Amino acid sequence: MANFNGLSVIANREAIRSGDELLGAIISFRSKDEISTLNAQLTQIKQYVESLRTLRHEHLNWMSTLNGLLQMKEYDRVREMVQGESQAQQQLIDSLRSAFADRQVAGLLFGKVQRARELGLKMTIVPGSQLHRLPEGLDSTEFAAIVGNLLDNAFEASLRTREGNNVVELYLSDEGDDVVIEVADQGCGVPESLREKIFEQGVSTRTDEPGEHGIGLYLIASYVGRCGGVITLEDNDPCGTLFSLFLPKVKKNDDGTINPIDR
Repeated sequence: MANFNGLSVIANREAIRSGDELLGAIISFRSKDEISTLNAQLTQIKQYVESLRTLRHEHLNWMSTLNGLLQMKEYDRVREMVQGESQAQQQLIDSLRSAFADRQVAGLLFGKVQRARELGLKMTIVPGSQLHRLPEGLDSTEFAAIVGNLLDNAFEASLRTREGNNVVELYLSDEGDDVVIEVADQGCGVPESLREKIFEQGVSTRTDEPGEHGIGLYLIASYVGRCGGVITLEDNDPCGTLFSLFLPKVKKNDDGTINPIDR
């Protein structure tokens, strides 16, 4: 890692040889921000794949149940299941489409609700949540990555607690001048020793599994910083963690003023 005029770059060095003779070396530089962007894209792709896997698993279980009931000639029960499942799914889809104009965000939330159910958790979207416009400086993929990573962290924290607190809450609103995202869990919480550095790359509350852990919150922080937003972290009541993000709809000008917001 090197720094040139305030730009952090990652250097790669490759030796040039002719037989056993060292002729020289080639050094290439790549922006650290570019690497972070690639990591973000990979993380988002993994989230989409996980959502598809969850939906497939849900439908396989559901179809297996239907098949068993049909074999048992429980036709009335089959009709009740089909009608109930169809109505529940359609109600969720309709509510998401109505509250969240960005279809990528709505699709992500639909997948996360299904994923939570598969994990034995309950994900609730707080009444009044809405999103009609994204904050400046973030596209749909980046905004969905923020929400998706926050929810994934909440799911993991909930699964690691022994108290059986399985509720994860999401509040998302663009009603004021900021887009507000709040994710609350009742999981294991974040130790005080990690709170000052939890958003640094490679830092994670997970110590049992190396790999991509420690990337999600770092990517969130980089996106939030880019659009001039703020992140807060506090204890949830009675246990767990509450992450709150405040993302300005319009970035401030150099003189500190902001352009009028179209409402």
